[in-house]
Amino acid sequence: MTKNSFFLSLILTFVASTLATLHAQDAKAKTVLDAVKVKYEAMASFQANFLCVMSSPSTGVNETYKGEITVKGSKFYLKLPKQDVITDGKTQWTFMRDANEVNITNYEPDPNEVTPDKIYTLYESNYAYVYVEEKVENGKAFHLIDLKPKNRDAQFFKIRLKITKNNGIKSWELFERNSNSYLYTIQKFATVSVNDSYFKYDKANYPTKPKEVDLR
Repeated sequence: MTKNSFFLSLILTFVASTLATLHAQDAKAKTVLDAVKVKYEAMASFQANFLCVMSSPSTGVNETYKGEITVKGSKFYLKLPKQDVITDGKTQWTFMRDANEVNITNYEPDPNEVTPDKIYTLYESNYAYVYVEEKVENGKAFHLIDLKPKNRDAQFFKIRLKITKNNGIKSWELFERNSNSYLYTIQKFATVSVNDSYFKYDKANYPTKPKEVDLR
């Protein structure tokens, strides 16, 4: 064997080994993600309280806020400090506190949008996924899995999921190309029983009598 052939053989062996490792990681990631999806979709409805930390190293800005989301199939009620977003799967109501206004639109979900109600199904399309490692924090073990968008123009170049050993999502972190990051951590999670009427805007829940703007 010539020297060139020997080095070529080494390179090909290394590449094959690397590809095999990546394939194994992807398979492991899919096993975990599939189990997470099964768990959440088996729930009739659930509610989660979360903490979001936004970090911008370039500007030195760090912001923290809390939110709550209730999910039932394609319906959800998201409560944030500055707005509420409610949908029954057909119509969406967005209440903006500062403007004291409710915008009414047709619900047209963006498959690439990252929201708490879809974080456990994102991997099914438009994302590649890889198992990063198992990490232990405060005596508890977690799976770390990275989702990377197949679209290079996507707002986020990576989403890191932290998943518990019983297939629950503990946190997810979104990384933008400008170095900004958004870390969402679940602080409280519970299955709940809610009527479908909960996912429709009810002016009685808003004593400030917001202006309604129908944009449909």
